[in-house]
Amino acid sequence: MPAKTGTSHALAAFVSLVVGSMLSKYVWTYTPPLAEAGAAIGRLLAPLLGTPLSREVAGGLLLVLALSFVWGVVYHLGRHG
Repeated sequence: MPAKTGTSHALAAFVSLVVGSMLSKYVWTYTPPLAEAGAAIGRLLAPLLGTPLSREVAGGLLLVLALSFVWGVVYHLGRHG
C-alpha cells in the first residue's frame, strides 16, 4: 500500500514543480499584475521559509503550492469519494 500512495505523492510533486515552473513563465509574460500578486504573496512567505526569494521564484513557488493543493484535493476525492 505505501508504494502506491508514495508513488502518487512523488508524481504529484514532480508534475507540480514542472507545470508550476512553466506556468510561472507564461504568467510573468502575459499577466504581469497576477504575477506581481504572486510575488507579493511569495515575499510574505519568504520569512516563514527563512530564505530570500526572487520575484520569479516566489511566483513559481506560489503556483507549485496551488497545484499541489489542487492535486491533493482531487486525489483525496478520487480515493475517498
